[in-house]
This record gives sequence, C-alpha cells and structure tokens, in this order.
Amino acid sequence: MKQAVILAGGVGTRLRPLTYEIPKPMILVNGKPFIEYIVEWLAKHGVKEIVLCVGYLADRFKEYFGDGSWLGVKIVYSVEKDFLGTAGAIKMAEEHLQDEFFVLNGDTFLPVDLNDVYRTFRESGKSGLMVVYDNSEKAAEGNIEIDGEGKVTAYSKKEALKKGDKKIAVKTVDRELSYVDAGVYLFKKAVFSGLKPGEFVSLEADIYPELIRNGELQAYPTNIRYYDLGTPERLELIRKVFK
Repeated sequence: MKQAVILAGGVGTRLRPLTYEIPKPMILVNGKPFIEYIVEWLAKHGVKEIVLCVGYLADRFKEYFGDGSWLGVKIVYSVEKDFLGTAGAIKMAEEHLQDEFFVLNGDTFLPVDLNDVYRTFRESGKSGLMVVYDNSEKAAEGNIEIDGEGKVTAYSKKEALKKGDKKIAVKTVDRELSYVDAGVYLFKKAVFSGLKPGEFVSLEADIYPELIRNGELQAYPTNIRYYDLGTPERLELIRKVFK
C-alpha cells in the first residue's frame, strides 16, 4: 500500500485553549507535533504519498510539513472551506486518491503492522476494512461487533456528530459491544464514487452502516492499544507513553 489519507480538519473544541492557535493534530507531544508520529509510522511501512485533509488552521500543517520530502514522503493537501464530515472530506480529495488507500484519524495513533493490515484487506476482497481494538485494557466503551468470519456486524456511536453548531445523531446499539474502532481503515476508492461533492457525509453515519448491511466491512482485530488526543487527560497520557 502506497497511499494514506489523514483526516485532520477538526477544530478540537475539547482541547481549548490549546487549539485556539494550533490545530489539534499539531499539538506538541514531547517536542514534535502529534501527527508527525503518524506520518513517520506510515513512512516506516512503505507509504509513499499522504493526502492531508485539513480545514481549521490549514496553513499550520503546510508551514510545518511542506511537501513532506524531509520525512521521506510526498504530502498533498485537500483543504475544506466548510466542514464536510469525514466521508465528505475524503470525497473532496478524490482527485488525489488511488484505487485503494489507508485512512487514519489525525488525532489517533495506533502502532499496528500496517503491512499485515493491508494483506488482510486484500485477502478479504471487501470494500473496506476497520482495525478494531479488543479493549483488553478497557480504554473506551465498545462500539464494534464482529462475526466469526471477521466481518463488522454492528457499529455504534453514542456521541453525536457535529456539523457546525448542529449535532447529528448516529445509530446506537443497545447491547454491549466487544471491540473499539481504533482509527485505522482501508477503503477502495469506489466506496466514495456515488457521493456528491461538497455535501456533508460521515463515515460513521453513512458509510459504515451501508458497508455493514452489504457485508463489505472487514475487521482487523488487535490487542495493541491505541491513543487519541480527545481530552486534556488523554493528551497527558500520550506525553507519558511517547517518552
């Protein structure tokens, strides 16, 4: 796999006042931006091109990373003027996309073997793959269920999505789920071909449910702990772990 998309367009309201001046993925963790750890991990696994989907304070990314050559990758930018949601941001970057690509959250780090993840994706023949954490450390509330064949069969998100000042509810499941969405995905470009450019579309509310209905979302279970920048407490934990 040679390409990855990093979703880094969010405002990061829960980390204010830090994010008044800097986008959440650019917050320093032991001397360098959090997102740099992600870029380095991608480069280590042979990813040659990274599409940065940015919006809020987009110039901060460009000023720091440039074309990415100093990190051994090529970085191109897709800049949202209006927040389009996670899937809408990928659709906006469509002209840059290869037929298959990783998608990672710019505020989540998971040190999983990306080459093995890609092998599983190709062998599955599915349109999408989601890396899921087995929650052995009870890091978060479970929101994923998988079947004996390794397909995702249920996805739940209790926290509403934000579209400007509005909140969009995502389907929830009333039973306890065993796995957690770990923030690393693989998709075929065709998944996004039917979306209308410029419209708000989310992976969580729109793409995952459709893939699950069609049996097209493969799971890659892992017991490797993921870390995210969701709150000041999690940021402090990351700074300790990354020392």
